[in-house]
Amino acid sequence: MVVSQWRVRARRSLALLSMIAVAVAGFTLLTGTAVTSRLDAVGTIAANYRPVYDLLVRPGEAVLPLERQRNLVQSGQLAGMRGGISVAQWREIQAVRGVSVAAPVAVIGYVMRTVPVTIDLSDELDPTAERQVLRVQPTWVTDAGLSRIPDGPAYLYVTRNRVDVVPNSELDSGGGLPPPEEIDADGKRVEICPVVPFIGERDGLQPTDPRARSSLTCVGGPGSTDREGKPTRPAVTLVWTVPFLMAAVDPDSEAALAGLDRAVTSGRYFTPAEVPTTHRLDGMPYPYSVLPVLIADRPQVDGTLQVDVERLDPGAVELVRTSADDQRLRAALGTEPGTPVARWSTPVDDPYQDMVDRMLHPGELGIEYDTATTNTMWLHSFWTVGATDTVPEADGLRARPAPYDLRIWGQGADDGGSSRHVPMEFADTSVRGGVAVHRNTARGYVVQAGEVQMPDVALGAVGTFDPAEVSLGGALSAVPMDTYFNPGADGADEASRRALGGRRLAPNANVTGLLSQPPLLLTSIAALPAIFDPGAYTTEPAYPEYQLNTAAPISVVRVRLAGEVGIDAVSRERVRVIAEEIAHRTGLQVDITLGSSPTPVTVHYPAGDYGRPDLAVAEPWVQKGVAAVLVRAADRKSVLLSILVLAVCALAVLNANTAAIRARRTEFGILACLGWSRRHLARLMFTEIAGVGLAAGVVGTLLALAFASAFGLRIAWSHTLLAVPAAVAIALVAGGWPVWRAARPDPGETVRPAVSGAAVRLRAPHRVVTLALANLARTPGRTVLGATSLMIGVAALTMLLAITIAFHGAVTGTLLGDAVTLQARTVDYLAVAVTIVLGVVSVADVLYLNISERAAELALLRAVGWTDGVLNRLVVLEAIGMGALGGTLGAAAGLGAAAAFAGGVTAPIVWCAVAALVSGIAVAAVSVVVPIVMLRRLPTAQVLADG
Repeated sequence: MVVSQWRVRARRSLALLSMIAVAVAGFTLLTGTAVTSRLDAVGTIAANYRPVYDLLVRPGEAVLPLERQRNLVQSGQLAGMRGGISVAQWREIQAVRGVSVAAPVAVIGYVMRTVPVTIDLSDELDPTAERQVLRVQPTWVTDAGLSRIPDGPAYLYVTRNRVDVVPNSELDSGGGLPPPEEIDADGKRVEICPVVPFIGERDGLQPTDPRARSSLTCVGGPGSTDREGKPTRPAVTLVWTVPFLMAAVDPDSEAALAGLDRAVTSGRYFTPAEVPTTHRLDGMPYPYSVLPVLIADRPQVDGTLQVDVERLDPGAVELVRTSADDQRLRAALGTEPGTPVARWSTPVDDPYQDMVDRMLHPGELGIEYDTATTNTMWLHSFWTVGATDTVPEADGLRARPAPYDLRIWGQGADDGGSSRHVPMEFADTSVRGGVAVHRNTARGYVVQAGEVQMPDVALGAVGTFDPAEVSLGGALSAVPMDTYFNPGADGADEASRRALGGRRLAPNANVTGLLSQPPLLLTSIAALPAIFDPGAYTTEPAYPEYQLNTAAPISVVRVRLAGEVGIDAVSRERVRVIAEEIAHRTGLQVDITLGSSPTPVTVHYPAGDYGRPDLAVAEPWVQKGVAAVLVRAADRKSVLLSILVLAVCALAVLNANTAAIRARRTEFGILACLGWSRRHLARLMFTEIAGVGLAAGVVGTLLALAFASAFGLRIAWSHTLLAVPAAVAIALVAGGWPVWRAARPDPGETVRPAVSGAAVRLRAPHRVVTLALANLARTPGRTVLGATSLMIGVAALTMLLAITIAFHGAVTGTLLGDAVTLQARTVDYLAVAVTIVLGVVSVADVLYLNISERAAELALLRAVGWTDGVLNRLVVLEAIGMGALGGTLGAAAGLGAAAAFAGGVTAPIVWCAVAALVSGIAVAAVSVVVPIVMLRRLPTAQVLADG
């Protein structure tokens, strides 16, 4: 009898089979891929869980409010830190049980190092001219090419005649410097290149003033020599200065944490706890300390020198031969017209390597008399700067201009280019205050006549290191390693990215700019007393906050814990306890960087004075606790996804079983009248349902495998093998309620139409809309069942969208979060698709049954003149009404559940609920396709005759 029922009611049996097959296939796919996705996500998290260090210890005042608000750690702040951690506190951190490495970094400050850049102009001379003047215009190009900072011009006067100068050996002490003399063909002597007049304090200029950086050089023909007696050549000498940020590290800790010892490219590494060596020069009444230093073998600053050469008009020659005032002469030459003859560009790499070579071999330098170059050995002075001056703006920060007196870097004067040792980039916009200079005091030694006076601190290079070879950790779990690396910043909005032309903003020589360079000079932590002992260096300005932090010179301590540290709860608790112990012992700020990942923070950089526009850049800060958030989200998501899909599947099958059994209610009433017991009726229905469920399980398994193969999804065999018993179980469980109701019929009741008694009291409808609502009210049970099915679908859609938003939003922009969410995205979309399909099928099934039971009514309406268009609109409105009811309830339920998942109601989650509601109504409208086809095929005459 069961087989005959399948055959007689093949259409309804196939509909039920299709419903269960889709449900089982969807459930198998979603749960299988959800579990696989979770395992992939957790695997990615575990592989990138541990960064180079587990804890970052800083002074409390170094933490910005934005860091506390958003659980972040700022990067790139090392250069602006003035200590705050004492050596005793560092030792206390080392003594905490469970700490394996505690690596300190003490920022000392910026050391200026300069190298001459000689430009040979022989090929740019006019071979036919007896005398000529060339103008060399240097321009410093930086900020990804956005800033072009013109320097003071260098002028070269070249004559074929001999030029005589008084050699240095014949100069009288205090007698001044006589100007060169050109010997004309007739023997006449003409003074050229006039001497700079006396410069007093009132004549001081900013060191970046072009007047303080321009120069004039005069070169003669055969027989001409310079003041050292060397033959002259047509060349000018410019100066390239790079500020070297200097910091102190502990050799053993740094080797264990970052592998600095393995990054040495020449020379040697520090010895353990290496201390300065003591030396004394002949005639020097006091000893000096030589600090061991390692030098970075690459500059890590963005800078290019562009040189434009012009040949000036003949009038410039007469200016040089007739002017007796150097200042006025250079000013006049600046207005002379000229013809461009050459252009060169030189990146910072070659001059920087020259600087490194000079510091490695200071004793091999010759006399550089034609330019003011900084000594490469003695530490006469160094500079410190403060943190970036920022204020909150939107979801990031805005850096504010912080102007200061540039003469802190050195006094400028209109004296022929003596201020070139100050980087011209300092003239650009500053966003850092607190600039101070610290000058060596030689410990107060009083030098007598005839004695040598030099600083009592010098730098002794022991080797070079490659910052790229230092261990920085994985890209997904990178933490601030400002000691070796500043990744720069990309544009944070379209305008900034367009301005940068796809390039990244990088640190440059402007140490008061937004991005600071990493230390290029490293010394031993044991060398700090030579600099930080009270009285070793004075500070100007003498404000208390600018003074060297002699009591607590260490800026940060990076801590790595002993043993393996996993992502499990026990390991996380162990880390938390150790962090609390360090904070309790030292009173310092302790950030747990374990499980962190880089995340962009938007910082608005004000426009520069030399072409750089206002930029919004994304600085790579660090989001703390990303790994734990991801694991918790993956666990919640996997569980909720399975529950939601199972609920949708079960309700869809319940709806199909109810519709199938309801269609046979008269048949069951007749069987009951013939003496069938409830047990026999229930056994008949359960046998039919189980058979359909068994077939649906096989079909659903094949569908799941086909979809998995088509979309490249991985499903465990355990999930595949469970599909058949799951289909039977879902069919039986979902059929329990309708079977129970159908097995206890009142024979008289079963033959009545399934219409609510309340429906007969409704007012006669006059419009299609009211008729549609009346039809829904006539069968409230069925309407509620269809709406409930759609409600679960919309709730599932709302939760899946909100889970995805919350899952992504909890780790927005972090590299680790992006990697994990990319893995989970396929299963998210699949879950939404299956949910929508099940909703469509459920609503379509309800409408199909409604049309079947109201066939006579609909045929009568068509017979009295209703068109197919009006009847179609009636069915569509019924579907929309059901969709609005179920969608509203589902969106509300999904909103509440999503809020519980995310920890509160947020605007994105509300929008997810609205989107799901609209989708539910749209799905309900789409679901009428099959019922409308059935309605059009309705045989009007036959139905009326049967009625």
